[in-house]
Amino acid sequence: MSDGLLPSAPPGGSIRIDRQLPLEARTWGRVLDLSQLEAGDLILTRSCESASDPISIAIARAQEKGGFDKRHAQWTHAAVYLGDDEHLCEANFKNGGYPNGVIIRSAFGYCDGNHAIRARRPARMTAKQRLRIAIGAVSNVGKSYSISQIKDFAMAAYSGKGFWDGTGKRGPRIKMRGLVCSTLYQDAYNFALQGGYRIAWGILCTPAHLSASPDFEENDPPLRWLEIAKT
Repeated sequence: MSDGLLPSAPPGGSIRIDRQLPLEARTWGRVLDLSQLEAGDLILTRSCESASDPISIAIARAQEKGGFDKRHAQWTHAAVYLGDDEHLCEANFKNGGYPNGVIIRSAFGYCDGNHAIRARRPARMTAKQRLRIAIGAVSNVGKSYSISQIKDFAMAAYSGKGFWDGTGKRGPRIKMRGLVCSTLYQDAYNFALQGGYRIAWGILCTPAHLSASPDFEENDPPLRWLEIAKT
């Protein structure tokens, strides 16, 4: 199900939470049920109000120009699930209230009635290897988001030429030099392989690469909304 969990999906149950939640979740009144996920799972997100998010529109269009079907090109952000029923590690840029760079944040911050969310699990990995994906991601916490890479992404996206050249070989027009959301997952994935290091998903790894990759299990781990019970 590469369309992921939509905000319009009805809640599949309720939950009582005795700790502080992000404002977004408290306002919307729902959180993600993450009970079926494991450390190292991939989380993909996209805004459902694309008109108010021109950067996401440009990224999605550039990914389509790279030859990805819309069901994969629609995803514009990637994060690593840490396995504690709440937190993600992600590379953040100009997301209000959070510092730029690699951070740990609550997945419930995406529970705002505006984001679609998809989860994927790496295939052919043990639980310990997937845990190493989470460890590899967390080891980058505090590192700067690649501002130059963001500029390259923006120029490629807004130019109308996309991220790939026009030769038909889909070669990258820009080279990765630092951490962005999807390369953070790529680096953590490679870290988990220990002695079997390889570059997965090519030189230019985008959220669409992660969505389309056969290196993940065919069936997505299930996600659902839980209504926050009133105390």
